[in-house]
Amino acid sequence: MKHIILCLLIPFACLAQRPAFPLKISENKRYFTDQAGKPFLYTADTGWQIFMQLTTEEAVEYMAFRQAQGFNTIQVQVVMAPEQVSRYGQKPFLGDVDFSKPNEAYHDHVARVIAKADSMGLLIVMSQPWLGCCKEGFGNTPEKPIQKNGPAKNRSYGRYLGRKFAKFKNLLWIAGGDNDPKTDRESLFAFIEGLYETAPKHQLITYHASPPHSSTDLFQYAPWLGFSFIYTYWREKPNDWVTGDLLPHVYEAALREWSKSDVMPFVLGEAQYEGSGAKKDNDMGVPQIVRRQAYWTMLCGGAGHAYGSDIWYFPPDWRDIMRYPGAYQMGHVVRFFEQIPWWTLAPDVRHQGVVSGYGDWAKPNYVTTAVSDDKRLLVSYLPQIGSVSVDFNYLTGSRFRVRWYNPQTGKFEKESTVDKKTTQRLGPVTGEDWVLLVEAI
Repeated sequence: MKHIILCLLIPFACLAQRPAFPLKISENKRYFTDQAGKPFLYTADTGWQIFMQLTTEEAVEYMAFRQAQGFNTIQVQVVMAPEQVSRYGQKPFLGDVDFSKPNEAYHDHVARVIAKADSMGLLIVMSQPWLGCCKEGFGNTPEKPIQKNGPAKNRSYGRYLGRKFAKFKNLLWIAGGDNDPKTDRESLFAFIEGLYETAPKHQLITYHASPPHSSTDLFQYAPWLGFSFIYTYWREKPNDWVTGDLLPHVYEAALREWSKSDVMPFVLGEAQYEGSGAKKDNDMGVPQIVRRQAYWTMLCGGAGHAYGSDIWYFPPDWRDIMRYPGAYQMGHVVRFFEQIPWWTLAPDVRHQGVVSGYGDWAKPNYVTTAVSDDKRLLVSYLPQIGSVSVDFNYLTGSRFRVRWYNPQTGKFEKESTVDKKTTQRLGPVTGEDWVLLVEAI
């Protein structure tokens, strides 16, 4: 009933066709499709602690609301820290965090929520065991549970999870979790190998590394790596827990990933979160920042992106957090790209479509542009107000419709026609950021 009410209030995703799981990789290895061959634009929310902090009923409420906002994927952890207790009073392991003694009741709850997500047409992308960046996970606590359990028990637990959740077609996996393997390498590899051994091969596995590393920076040729996560915040932020260097902007990380010779789909697995931030050291972003991260990723060859907010740990006001403006604007991202064949776009890295006005590399004003393989479609994202010069001679066609999409409102607010094969300067005059859409007609 709650889902029906939400559909009446926010009908976006309720009208969408349910994907035919399991997902598979496209022929060109750049994006995901469902079993019917329909491109799947990975649009995730980071509801990491859903199994720990919510009941099954609350989890369904949360997922239904996110789906109505336009999300089709939820990124989760089986558990973030080994001693956490679920709302049902269950720990993930029996004994002293013994990987050879998984608590069946706890994992049954996880399975129930995944099944609910499947009935709604939602993809679950699940991490275990979470390494952690800041002494909060399985690999960075003083006790180091991953190492304490050793390779044999890690392999056994990986095999257990693969068998336990083998029936689900709407499930993918995340190895690692906010960190590179480091001293956890031997035991973590044993876990991944055990999971890969028993999980069905359609349950693709990625790796969540430390920023600014991507999955393929560490494991490009690993047989179990099915798709890649990129992970960065913004260049002005020092990456204190890795090197202290400035992180790359999302478009820098995405274009670097897109240009690799061993091609696989990549998504923005984590970036700057929207919100006030419960912790002083957890810098949070405004809606414009989370918008630009999504558009930068999609126009730099990405197969999708993940949005984050304070909801990741489900504080008492999580229902209010679901209504952050940036979350609704992720639905606008989906609405925009679903109007065009987004999977045919390739980054305009040589600036042949947009020939000037594209801003400065390594700066937040950088304009990202992508052009379809038939050159009848051009999309640019302007993260700041400005103008760009489009070379219509580079495009295919003799007449073009030019429209400006407002990523705050999800509406086209300016339209014109170009019927000369020439270079023209185009630009909006107000607002925060805009998407330029040029289509041959």
